[in-house]
Amino acid sequence: MKIIIKRVLVFSVLLSSLVALEVSTEDTLMYNLPSYQDVLDGIDEKKEQQKELTKELDDQSKINQEKDYDNLFDYRIRHTFIIEFSQQEWNGLLDDMQTYYDTYGSYKSNNYRNVDVTYVGGDDVFKIEDVGIRSKGNIYSRYLPEDAFGNVIDIHYMMKFNETFNYDEESARYDELKTREVFNLEQLLFKRNNQNDPSYTNEVYGYSLFREAGVVVPNATFAEVRIVIEGKVEKVSLYNVFEHYDEEFIRKHFQEEPTKEVGDLYKGQWSATLDTITSSDDFGVRDWENNIRPLYSKETNKEIDSYDTLVDFSYGINRSNIKDRLAFLEANFDTDNFMRAMAVNVLLGNPDDYRGNGNNFYYYFDEDGFMTYVPFDYDNSMGNGWDGQPAFIDYTLGNDIYEWGRFDWNPFGIPLWDNLIEHEEYQILYENYLMEYIESGLFSEEAYLEIYDEVVALYGDQFDLYYDKERYINTKIDVIIEDVAYYRSIR
Repeated sequence: MKIIIKRVLVFSVLLSSLVALEVSTEDTLMYNLPSYQDVLDGIDEKKEQQKELTKELDDQSKINQEKDYDNLFDYRIRHTFIIEFSQQEWNGLLDDMQTYYDTYGSYKSNNYRNVDVTYVGGDDVFKIEDVGIRSKGNIYSRYLPEDAFGNVIDIHYMMKFNETFNYDEESARYDELKTREVFNLEQLLFKRNNQNDPSYTNEVYGYSLFREAGVVVPNATFAEVRIVIEGKVEKVSLYNVFEHYDEEFIRKHFQEEPTKEVGDLYKGQWSATLDTITSSDDFGVRDWENNIRPLYSKETNKEIDSYDTLVDFSYGINRSNIKDRLAFLEANFDTDNFMRAMAVNVLLGNPDDYRGNGNNFYYYFDEDGFMTYVPFDYDNSMGNGWDGQPAFIDYTLGNDIYEWGRFDWNPFGIPLWDNLIEHEEYQILYENYLMEYIESGLFSEEAYLEIYDEVVALYGDQFDLYYDKERYINTKIDVIIEDVAYYRSIR
């Protein structure tokens, strides 16, 4: 693996594995020649020593990877990623995207280009060669990384550490890349500040709030990103960095003891809200090269052509009998996690969520078919980005906690929400979580500033940041307290 790391501990492990050699005299050797069996036993012993050494190195590598993961997502550490393109690879990225646009009308090419990446974080400095990188985003947020004058501009990037490019499948380099992880991850998502959040903190704080509330979401941090082309620094920007939703994400956040096998993870496109699924065209595996992106896109176990768990779930939660569908939901769905997520979303004020716009979520079915809702994409939040008009008022500050905006043009239902919140016990649970996150201080200026102040201390000398969340946070708290008090009074 072409990763250069300063690891004193590795050297100590190697030194501790050396075997002291006993030097015998010539006479001793004459009288103590080993037998054939002694030779075989010695070979076996050396093999066992080699296995033990390899295991020690593998264990140490795992420890280092876990430490790197923890450090990467520690926002109190300053992180820098230097992404080095050759001119050929940069031009290739532009050509990939333009060709895709000319063919399909969007820049959503997922072809990876080869770059070298240098990471600087705390005391760690290391270089990773042969890293895959591509653009990321939907039809509204993905565009060419150069303007009309040839200037490099910020876009979202996906970085892949186990991309094999055109290496021969029989080569050692192919084998090395295919299983490579960095930071104990296979992929990293880099998001630019596309919603003009002056604090650069909204989405990292939002994910932190989800985690503190007990909802599974990726870890997130900040990083300076330098785009270098043919040795020249073309762009320096502050990015948010996220772990990606993939098999490694499942193993870290859903499995107590990570296993090779994982359940089915689906990315929901807009309107994939789990109305009863009646068409096989609605689910499948994404084929970006042919612009095929199913409504329910299977992200794991892609080689297994089975979608029964997903389809059966959609029928179960939409049963006509109110008691039957609640029983199905409570037996097959993490309802508590979902209510926590819905409460956090109201606090963050994202109109582009499951309830508001049928958008931005994953569904994870474990190996027993039990489903967990996983939110993502919170750049529209905290009073920045899309305000949600006409269904939402003043960046959600004018919306009731139950009369959350719904757009007239959306031709779908939201059965996960509707079929739970019709029961009083879930109304109480939802309201209790809203109040808990306010009263505990999880949603507060102090909690937000704890992250923002660190960002300013680490990056404020290089990037312009300022805090503008006082009105949003305090108004949101007042509105929710008033709403909850009202609904409790009439119950």
